[in-house]
Amino acid sequence: MSNLGNIDSSLTPYLLLGFHCIIGGIAAKIAVKKGYNGNRWVILGLIGGTASLVSAIWIKPKN
Repeated sequence: MSNLGNIDSSLTPYLLLGFHCIIGGIAAKIAVKKGYNGNRWVILGLIGGTASLVSAIWIKPKN
């Protein structure tokens, strides 16, 4: 069984970028479910990451 604590430090930025993009994608999915523009939220999510996720959770659904 491999030890996750021994991840090569050269991979760390790529892992962080990957998690950042995944979180942004989740934010976009939440915003789309609330009735907002998907393309805009994908861009915001990829740029903003966690801040976009918090914003997507916070916004009210469109009627």
